[in-house]
Amino acid sequence: MSWQIVHVTHESPEEEKQGVLRFWSGDYLWATRLRLQAPWGDETYGFVGAFDGGRCVGTTSYTISRRGQGILSQVFTDEAFRGQGIGTATVREAVETFRRHGARAVYLAAWREWVREIYRKVGFVRVGTMGERHAFKLTLDPSGEDENLFRAGQRTQVRRMEAGDQADLSALFNAGHPCVVKHYGLGCFLGSHFEGEFFTLRQQEGRPGFLAVALDGEETAVGFGTVMPSSRRHEGHTGILDLLIHPHYADMTDEVLKALEKGCGLERLWVYVGDSEQEKRRVFERAGYRQVAWLERQVKIETDYYGLTLYEKAVNRGS
Repeated sequence: MSWQIVHVTHESPEEEKQGVLRFWSGDYLWATRLRLQAPWGDETYGFVGAFDGGRCVGTTSYTISRRGQGILSQVFTDEAFRGQGIGTATVREAVETFRRHGARAVYLAAWREWVREIYRKVGFVRVGTMGERHAFKLTLDPSGEDENLFRAGQRTQVRRMEAGDQADLSALFNAGHPCVVKHYGLGCFLGSHFEGEFFTLRQQEGRPGFLAVALDGEETAVGFGTVMPSSRRHEGHTGILDLLIHPHYADMTDEVLKALEKGCGLERLWVYVGDSEQEKRRVFERAGYRQVAWLERQVKIETDYYGLTLYEKAVNRGS
């Protein structure tokens, strides 16, 4: 074995940072470069890298929130070094890193069966499916079970999304939700995972009309909502509202909804609701949203189609 395991964080030498960066592009390159300069908020972020001399030939990244929610991601092996067990080695060391940092639960997404098998071997279990994108969870401590993370009766507050929220929001998205639409604006449906979607939201920050709020519990985020303004010409006064609240905190939905409506500053909001989501339909109708269209077979996941109802509401007319 010519390669060795090296941990790469914001404190590492620049050449090691550049080594792990070379595998990434787009949103992941943008986010990774920033996080290797300084972690976002109070998160713990870094890479388990496999280095052959001074060359990085494989990676797995780890993200841990202050409350112990984790994301395992960015698993990649240089094509010339595949078949040597690098992926398995970096994943296993990442799991040990989560343990050392006191992570309670770890989440990830996988598209291909061979890599899913690696995850299953270290203890991950599937918790959701959106087509070929399978969501997995590894519970490292009993306090990381959903029964504790989303237990009823926690003190809650509605606050703006923060830079260190990615892993806590991943826990929320991977919890059981009886809905088709988790987040229309981000394309999250059914049993979808939440990871790179956070990068999309962070890049919206500062844009007029954009707002993201968390319903924060004692253990983790138990609700989340966003308003994403339209990017179409002459439609900047409108936006899509998305709302995901854990069923144990359904009674807080109206409070989160009001915070989004008042805080976004837009004039008209659109909401997409799945045909089977009767409780969500009642929430929006009670709040004054009116049905404007039924979109037959609007969403297609693999061979299955889902119809959506489009609602709208005029808000902040004086703005």
